[in-house]
Amino acid sequence: MKTFFKAIMAGIAISMGGVIYLTLENHMVGALLFSIGLFTIYTFGLDLYTGKVCYIPNKNPKFLLTVLTVLLGNAVGTIGTGYTLRATKLAKLVDHTVEVVNTKLSDTIFSTFIMAIFCGILMCIAVIGFQTIKDSVGKHIALIFPIMVFILSGFEHSIADMFYFSMANAWDKKALLYIIVIALGNLVGGAALPLAIRLLDDEKLGCQH
Repeated sequence: MKTFFKAIMAGIAISMGGVIYLTLENHMVGALLFSIGLFTIYTFGLDLYTGKVCYIPNKNPKFLLTVLTVLLGNAVGTIGTGYTLRATKLAKLVDHTVEVVNTKLSDTIFSTFIMAIFCGILMCIAVIGFQTIKDSVGKHIALIFPIMVFILSGFEHSIADMFYFSMANAWDKKALLYIIVIALGNLVGGAALPLAIRLLDDEKLGCQH
């Protein structure tokens, strides 16, 4: 239950980043300030799906249940925030959000999956970098720059997209399919780098015998 609650809060944090991104015309500044979501999550120890998947290669299979719990909690946080904000003065952002969502849904499934994989890789760089770099400035650079890159590149982040879809009230079978594809792509991308490093380390150990 604690993990689920922390995941809900993480979904709300990502939604805050999504709001500021939608508000600003300058995409560079919007991408920079979007990182407030990740800053909040890793400062307060919240749980984010695209961060948790990075640890899958080094965990036992039971960890997948934790990942699923976090995904569901993130969904509650983002979807709840998206629909709640539609009832506030931020409803002025709905038309712009609909444009953003329509662009996402006009992409092919294959392209969406690939874009999600690259987002997962960048999220892994941000999360692992923030948690392993000792220098305070370096930690935050590691957290911010990959986030800016994935946003400006148009890569797909499943949790942020849940917020956008909710703010646009765009949920239907197609939207659900795209979210599933994006979530799977984020998982593949997020686990790819740690898995590759683990395999390379195993090869090095094998050569020493």
